[in-house]
Amino acid sequence: MAATLVTKSLRKEYPSKVALRDMDITLGGDGIVGLIGRNGAGKTTLLKILAGYIRPTSGDVRIFSAPVFDNLNVLSRLVFIDEEMQFDRNFRLRDILRVCQIHYANWDAGFAQRLLAFFKLDTRKAYRQLSRGMKTQFNIIVGLAARAPVTLLDEPTLGLDAAVRKEFYDIMLSDYLENPRTIIISSHLLGEMENLLGEIILLDEGRLVMHQPMDVFQDYGVYLEGSKAAVLPHVEKHTVWRREELGQNVMVAVRNDFDASERALLASNPNVRVSRIPVQDLCIYLTGQGKDVSFNAFSGN
Repeated sequence: MAATLVTKSLRKEYPSKVALRDMDITLGGDGIVGLIGRNGAGKTTLLKILAGYIRPTSGDVRIFSAPVFDNLNVLSRLVFIDEEMQFDRNFRLRDILRVCQIHYANWDAGFAQRLLAFFKLDTRKAYRQLSRGMKTQFNIIVGLAARAPVTLLDEPTLGLDAAVRKEFYDIMLSDYLENPRTIIISSHLLGEMENLLGEIILLDEGRLVMHQPMDVFQDYGVYLEGSKAAVLPHVEKHTVWRREELGQNVMVAVRNDFDASERALLASNPNVRVSRIPVQDLCIYLTGQGKDVSFNAFSGN
């Protein structure tokens, strides 16, 4: 079976910067994929190219084995939701939903109505009457009710409080389990989404840093804590991303590429505490070379 989505040597240049640098990505089928990176990493540019909104400077992107840009057969099978999405401000919500039902072949009107009731949105209101948070909720409804085989969500929860974001994640996961498809979701709030994602794509300055199943990524790095004498001999031959010292004690964030004998030594050393690095921190370490490696770098603040 052909891959759902493939990019080859994908590049996007603007007069002032290179947004994407020769990017090769293959997504093989249904799944929820996290697209992660700092501001300016190229996430939105990549999603807009995948959605057919902009042309790449060079390279190729195919969805369902067909070119995307200006291809109605492909574009009718995907939906792209971002914070800039705007409907006609004078249209009532019910009128917008009627248009969506015509445009999206898999549109689920009943699901849309249940989501409208859940979020307490009045379909008699015009789009211009919605607050920012209500517009975000309505856009989410369109993105999920479209049931498009490829669903692209760029920071879909901006403007929503933590409780509503959790509700959205629960709804998205439940709907995905009932209606599998390819969902690519970009977000700064990786810690909130970690349990949803089957794969992660990490970008930095327009480059693909890593594309891995989430379980592989979660095991990519560990913290070692203890006395310097106990910890440091274990990391001499390994990549250390962060080191913090307090007196004679030390905590290091290190790449988890220990071989079997090294793992056995660590497990037998009662003076070294080993713990998994949270994926949000791991993303910071992997994109932090030469930068201020701040734990708030992916917070959206």
